[in-house]
Amino acid sequence: MMRFSTGLAAAFFAAAFAGAPAQAYTPESGIWWNPNESGTGVVIEVQDNLMVVAAYVGDTNGNATWYTATAFLQGNALFEGSLDLTEGSQCIGCPYLGLPTVVPGAGGDLTIVFDPDDETRAALTWDNGRTIPIERFEFYTRRPEDGATPVDITKMLGEWQWVLDFSNGDTVNLSPYYGEVLVFDQYEFNTQDQRWYYDGCRPDDSLIGGCSVGDDGALSLHSASGWYDPEDNLQIIVVDDSAENYALYVARIGTNDGEGEVTIYRKGTQPGDNAFPARAWRSASRTYVQEGVGPNKRATSGTTRRPGLGDLLSVDGRLPGKRVATASKFDLTALTPVIAELERRLEERTQR
Repeated sequence: MMRFSTGLAAAFFAAAFAGAPAQAYTPESGIWWNPNESGTGVVIEVQDNLMVVAAYVGDTNGNATWYTATAFLQGNALFEGSLDLTEGSQCIGCPYLGLPTVVPGAGGDLTIVFDPDDETRAALTWDNGRTIPIERFEFYTRRPEDGATPVDITKMLGEWQWVLDFSNGDTVNLSPYYGEVLVFDQYEFNTQDQRWYYDGCRPDDSLIGGCSVGDDGALSLHSASGWYDPEDNLQIIVVDDSAENYALYVARIGTNDGEGEVTIYRKGTQPGDNAFPARAWRSASRTYVQEGVGPNKRATSGTTRRPGLGDLLSVDGRLPGKRVATASKFDLTALTPVIAELERRLEERTQR
């Protein structure tokens, strides 16, 4: 995964994003920091295309102080603003004494260029020209009990809803858009291939927030397994779509949302290049999925394997291809060994 390391980062990513195809992209709101420079950081709030930045830093004597900047995003990934200093604020619990004093531009100019491939990474340039990498601070996506488990594995625990765009499909006769719900509630380190995996299912419904068990449960009939590719910042997920098909999701996912592609393919074959756009949102927390109120991993009674995406989208047994040929954004051939291992994990669960 690409990281920022020099003052040239801002110019580099501005150029890279300028040539990238149009896509839905919004930098994540939240607290950002440089892990190598703890004690300072910025709070970012994005509403529509307006972005507000509050920088918590120190003055020349090391005393904590705040600056704020507000500006419209240029395109999707470039912020340029001026840092205003606020003085005379009331102390904690003290009576309000009126409006504080604002010193416009006291902190100089501020530039933030967001990574077009990762909405949780950016390069920040202060007025003196110093550029540092910053990233979204992840407070609880990895818990103390997770130990050395990578945060990009633990953050996938929870419930995710997907919107799938089959408008370019050559078999779509109804709506061009379809939905998906995936729940992940556990992870595992495989000592044979030295990889971390996360596991779950396509649940029985969108309210259960968990995976039903038993021979006719979601864990047996519609299980799901995923792996994180750190080199390309990709989440690779395979779902047991039906008795005949798998659904493959390849996406870049931040803290609570992401986008990528979905491919439906026959079991025993390779995914091919019929990938369609997909976007994901977190719809339930890890705590809810693992511990929350409501049914979780309940037993089922009489549930049968339901039709999968491939069943709904196929015509005369043919899975959807593309009306207009477009190349996949990802190298699925390079991911073949991982996809095969994910399929193996699903089949192992089905045979239990």
